[in-house]
Amino acid sequence: MTGPVLVQWHEAEVRRFLDDPNGPLGVDLMRALGEVVLEGARRRALRRTGAMIKAMRYDVMRDEQGLLVRISSPVQNPKSGFPYAQAHERKKTRDRRPHRSLKPALRDIRKILKAT
Repeated sequence: MTGPVLVQWHEAEVRRFLDDPNGPLGVDLMRALGEVVLEGARRRALRRTGAMIKAMRYDVMRDEQGLLVRISSPVQNPKSGFPYAQAHERKKTRDRRPHRSLKPALRDIRKILKAT
């Protein structure tokens, strides 16, 4: 048999958790948004070799304005060293076909907001 359970709230920590956009809840929400956008970008990305998709990642970071999510793919052209993913996000790529994946994936956030 166990004794009575005592729950003590540290009101300042509860407020920080719920109200601070840079706190633990904010980090968890940014991580969830990063996963949604990353998955959408992978789904839309060009699959010539698959290297760009495999290397795509997200990082939750802080800057002077607060939390942010950086989504990147560090793959480079083996011949020139040019960042491969950067060319795919431009308005015009060399072969003139649309390959953008990250910008359209940002729209997936709207689906999350409508679902709640």
